[in-house]
Amino acid sequence: MSAPGPVRFAVAGADHLHLFQLVDRLILSGAQPIAHTDEGGLVDAYESWQQGSRRSTLDEILADDSIDLLVTAGIPRLRADTALAALAAGRSVLSDKPGVTTVEQLGQIRNAIDGRPGRPWTVLFSERFENRAVSRAVSLARTGGIGAVVQVSSTGPHSLASDRRPDWFWDPDATGGILVDIGSHQFDQFLAIVGESDLGPDLGSVEVGWAAVGNVACPDHPTMQDTGAVVLTAPGVVGDLRVDYLSPTGLPVWGDVRLTIVGTTGTLEARANIDVTGRPGAEHLIHVDAEGVRRLDVGDDPITWADTLLLDLADDGERLMPQAHVLAVCDLALRAQRAALPWGSGPAHPGARHRST
Repeated sequence: MSAPGPVRFAVAGADHLHLFQLVDRLILSGAQPIAHTDEGGLVDAYESWQQGSRRSTLDEILADDSIDLLVTAGIPRLRADTALAALAAGRSVLSDKPGVTTVEQLGQIRNAIDGRPGRPWTVLFSERFENRAVSRAVSLARTGGIGAVVQVSSTGPHSLASDRRPDWFWDPDATGGILVDIGSHQFDQFLAIVGESDLGPDLGSVEVGWAAVGNVACPDHPTMQDTGAVVLTAPGVVGDLRVDYLSPTGLPVWGDVRLTIVGTTGTLEARANIDVTGRPGAEHLIHVDAEGVRRLDVGDDPITWADTLLLDLADDGERLMPQAHVLAVCDLALRAQRAALPWGSGPAHPGARHRST
């Protein structure tokens, strides 16, 4: 980092609305937006919002030693190259998910951060870090709140909103495919629950038992993937993960995202965005164990990822999540995407498994 004081950051790549969430949290935590590039379809909106940020080239930004952090939410396939340039210049990186879209990009990132302390490359998985119900469920499962975890079901349905999507959205080469893109949230949750410290950074004990992707509702964009599913296995744990762009138009939120965790002494169900049984609001968490059934109030839980990230930047810490976890999530998503069968073809759980290493 530069001299003691507020973390100064720049933005390179403005193509996803997550950018505004990332920047807003950083600013609320005391970081300062200094500059931004002119890349991305949301640049004008960003400039209107952050009028004190100067428009610069990426080279100019990386030549400014007062800038500590580069934030990127460009077209997914471009994020790795942006991150690599920043890492080569000694900067830390905060990327929207997915951080990479190919195995080759992940290998380049591994090489770029090899030997650097802390977590120089952070990918923010917002379905966990920005949702109190999901975050609390993961924490309770990790700390034994439902006994030993035996099954994880994580679903990430999204609204298609086709009239508001940019051209790159429909191209799996640009997004990495549905399992790499929005599926990265589900892989993050699974690995956070089962414990990345137990599995090791190479994920040798996690396998992709089955995966499939398909296009079931977008005939005008035949190569686009609007649905995907994966079965994962780890020692004593099975994961059943699903993502899609099939949220009904009558749903008043962008997706009925849920996380269900089954343990030997209880269950947790997080309903991230909506309780379709009628409870108002979002961030619902239901805990069932020997004491009964109860809803846990998570409304006062602070969202602290940006505070924690800034602490990590100050002392090369890994409080937010280990660097190995970020790499492992990306690795697992890429392997599931590569292993995926066409939707509706082949046996439900083929005998041949794809080990994630």
